[in-house]
Amino acid sequence: MRHFKGEHPGTPMQDDGPTYGVGAGGRPLWTESDRDAERIRALLRRARHTDMDGPEGFIVMDARDGVFLVTCTDPGPAAAAEVAAYRTVLSRAGMSVQRQPGDDHTLRIRLTPAVP
Repeated sequence: MRHFKGEHPGTPMQDDGPTYGVGAGGRPLWTESDRDAERIRALLRRARHTDMDGPEGFIVMDARDGVFLVTCTDPGPAAAAEVAAYRTVLSRAGMSVQRQPGDDHTLRIRLTPAVP
């Protein structure tokens, strides 16, 4: 059954679910930020990196103002190689990639390079 919502009586608007569809695993993409974070996740998954399902993998978080944080949760020395690989994948996709100050496991990502 479809649901309708409207701000004025007599003019219902169809509610088709999340504005930007759904991501992997059925994650709803309600906002542009959700959509952009899923784009980052999809690029990393296509490059055969693991979206965090257990204690290891990557996490993508919205840090506001168009910046996303990508964190590797792998323990020990494996994390450095993963973070370097994330940097390569995302840079090749045209994203601006910087290290998060004080955190060797996290990158700061902008979908488009920051304008100087």
